[in-house]
Amino acid sequence: MEEKKNVEQNLNTEELKKETVETVNQVKETIKNVDIKNDAKEATGFVTSMFKDPFGTIKTIVDDSNNKHFKTAIIFVAIWTIVVFIKALSLKFWSFDALFRNMLSLIKTIIAPALGILVLSGIIYFMNKENKKSLVTIITAVTTAKIPVIVASVVSLLTMFSVSAYKITTPFASLCSVVSVILTYFTAKNIFKEEQNSKFFKKFVAIEAIYYVAYILISFLEIYI
Repeated sequence: MEEKKNVEQNLNTEELKKETVETVNQVKETIKNVDIKNDAKEATGFVTSMFKDPFGTIKTIVDDSNNKHFKTAIIFVAIWTIVVFIKALSLKFWSFDALFRNMLSLIKTIIAPALGILVLSGIIYFMNKENKKSLVTIITAVTTAKIPVIVASVVSLLTMFSVSAYKITTPFASLCSVVSVILTYFTAKNIFKEEQNSKFFKKFVAIEAIYYVAYILISFLEIYI
């Protein structure tokens, strides 16, 4: 029994290494082929399709073995990272001296969004043992589910121009967070190929529980995903 467990662990480790290498290589290739003008139009159209038919869009992404929307997902993560970077600079750093003194803190802040997506994607990847999807597909789908949160993050920049804007941005961010959780639920449900909500709900709760355990552990490094 112990030997079988060790074999499974070794297989999982090798599988993770393979998926990680493939994901990194695909990220490199995707970044090389970025066309800002055309890809920006595609990203805008993607957001529109999400608002028109969010569940249909998610299902299309999950079922796409060619990962043609991975570039769009990277663009959204980049936008989110830039917004977090701008907000961090405006709130914490008022001079170059302050910037260099707090460089590590700034790095931790700007990597948090991407790390959060990777952690959630990794959890879904490992828990989904029956209907395996590539890590790239899962990252793309999870990023898509996070689009409302990314939009809320962009809107939150209004507080840089007017403090009272928080009266709009705060409830809007709360609404987007709820919508994102719902989209994440159906994203994971599509990945697991589970038809019955009653069966999948327990799995989703387990996914979220593991994610928040990871959140707590990572927060000790002062990174808040």
